[in-house]
Amino acid sequence: MQGPEIAKWTRGVRAWLLQLTLAQNTKDIWTEFLTKFDERFQDSQRHQKARDKLNTLCMKFPKVDTYVSDFEQLVQKALYTLGSPKMNQHFIAGLPMNVAEDVLKDPELTTYLEILCKTLASIQSKQTIWALFKKGNPGQTNNYCPPQPNW
Repeated sequence: MQGPEIAKWTRGVRAWLLQLTLAQNTKDIWTEFLTKFDERFQDSQRHQKARDKLNTLCMKFPKVDTYVSDFEQLVQKALYTLGSPKMNQHFIAGLPMNVAEDVLKDPELTTYLEILCKTLASIQSKQTIWALFKKGNPGQTNNYCPPQPNW
């Protein structure tokens, strides 16, 4: 960070710090400095950056905890409303197709919590099935059928 605005701000902060006595130099001073710094130099594009990341966010099976955490943080940073119909649809769109299919099966879900619960149930059942048969990747549809005996 450089430029005349930064230099002016730096000189002002330096003058403020030099006038403090040792007794005044506390953790509160550092907190005040950080607050002033954030106010002055916050990222003006942070909301748009969060929206851009949200648009490309996809769940990597079976890491649903990471997906949910990232999704919720990005919704907040993008200044969107968690649980709105648009964000619910966006959440489902970031799921693997076979999980999204399970989530969208009847009955129709209307709240974020319902969608989240059905997502977790779908992933848990896919992991259980995968563990039982241990065939293929649990995030992919497995059409394996054991050979049938000829009767």
